[in-house]
Amino acid sequence: MEYLKFTPNLANDWKNALSTSEPYVFKRVMDSMNESQLESKLWLVQELVKLDIKPKRVAILAGWFAQYIVPLLYDNFESIEWIKNFEIDQDVKEISYKFNKRYKDSNKYQCSIKDIMMKSLEEDFDIIINCACEHMYPMTKFYEWNPELQDPLYVLQSTDDDQYDDHINCVKDEFHLAEQANIVDIKYKGSKKLPNGMTRFMVIGK
Repeated sequence: MEYLKFTPNLANDWKNALSTSEPYVFKRVMDSMNESQLESKLWLVQELVKLDIKPKRVAILAGWFAQYIVPLLYDNFESIEWIKNFEIDQDVKEISYKFNKRYKDSNKYQCSIKDIMMKSLEEDFDIIINCACEHMYPMTKFYEWNPELQDPLYVLQSTDDDQYDDHINCVKDEFHLAEQANIVDIKYKGSKKLPNGMTRFMVIGK
């Protein structure tokens, strides 16, 4: 996957999201839109396409404003019926809805403010995406809160870059990520050096 389809509708949604963002949130929004953020999401979707995955109900854990991952998923997987972004940041929801207005208005996208390491999702999903594993407890904690999930496919990304205070759970490599998350049926594992110099690791499996 080499690009995001920047359609007129997408451009309009993003313009509205950026023009109405509160000044104190704007820097975070800009940080979420850098080159490396997009590169990591393109990589994720590319590998799912290669695996011929047909997702229907997708949960995104700590998806931030989800302005890249949601349109990328809908543009590349006709099978998707529903995407829900679980975030702990109270400032995310309103802006995320503006970035993804088309999908929200058609009841295909929802943002829920919830600490997913302390509360159950209370819904079933066939794919769980977490591109922020370094920011939270190991995924085994998530499994404890969600025993009712019916064997979803997990798509996990993390890093070994521990220079940031909020990177509380870095891993050495993709093998460490799979081990830490107890992923035993591995469909894909790999690493990618991003434009910002950070190395990201990704594991897809069950």
